[in-house]
Amino acid sequence: MSESSSIGTNSSSGLGTIQSSQSGSSDYSDISGTTVPLILVTSHRDDSTSKLGSQASFKQLPANRYCYTSWHEVKNAEVKGDQLNCPRIREGPREKERTFYSLRDEDGNLVHHDRRGKKRMDYRNKMENWENAVSVNLSFQDLGDAYQRENFVRVLKRLIRTEELQLMDNSLTDVHTVSLPRCKYLNLSRNFIPSFKKLPRLPVVEHLYLEQNNISSLDGLDVLRRAPLQSLHLRSNPVSFSVNYRQRVFQILPSLKSLDGVKRLPSDSVFDSEEEPSRMCVIC
Repeated sequence: MSESSSIGTNSSSGLGTIQSSQSGSSDYSDISGTTVPLILVTSHRDDSTSKLGSQASFKQLPANRYCYTSWHEVKNAEVKGDQLNCPRIREGPREKERTFYSLRDEDGNLVHHDRRGKKRMDYRNKMENWENAVSVNLSFQDLGDAYQRENFVRVLKRLIRTEELQLMDNSLTDVHTVSLPRCKYLNLSRNFIPSFKKLPRLPVVEHLYLEQNNISSLDGLDVLRRAPLQSLHLRSNPVSFSVNYRQRVFQILPSLKSLDGVKRLPSDSVFDSEEEPSRMCVIC
């Protein structure tokens, strides 16, 4: 191979030509004839550093010290929970308490406030201010541990004035101990609710979203008959694939106006006489 080579197309095409040499530098000529020096970088792999293992170490970002911190734990916090669009209320691991009062920022200042015991709990309740929250979004909280779910339910029980509540994708299975006396709109989609009996008390709910849960029967649905429920969403629940599903829902909830985004139809009052098809698979 010669010391220099030409890569590209004829300059008359407008794409230019790259000429390289052993020196590792190249020239690029565009249609105007202007020559622009290029540098070709050779790919290099160092086997001693390319493998990730026990010897590899990564410096954590400065923001990592805040990964388990709630907004009301920050020193001199002024924002309250009802002022946040989607507050993070997930409890951090118990280990965070070991450094709570000693954790410092990049300038050496304490990250958290210095309140302890009852003063700390009272301050938390004051800054959360859930009793005065009207519209709340507590979705995507990543509740992986029991103590995190307990704290989540604690917050839900304080939402006594909330009218709109988003609780999507929280791995919830049971919130029947919660009462939402003013809630008109509730979104519990993408959780693991197994039954209507596991829902919170909803005396005035008008729009209820329960899509992508694990509800397999209509047992307990009659509890919602006392509420002014207008729309109910049950898509992608096992019960939504059963025979006469829509007819049975409207029979239990005669005042319901819409099911799964579809308004009540005349056919929703006519039951299919056919038996439910077998779910058995026959292999010949």
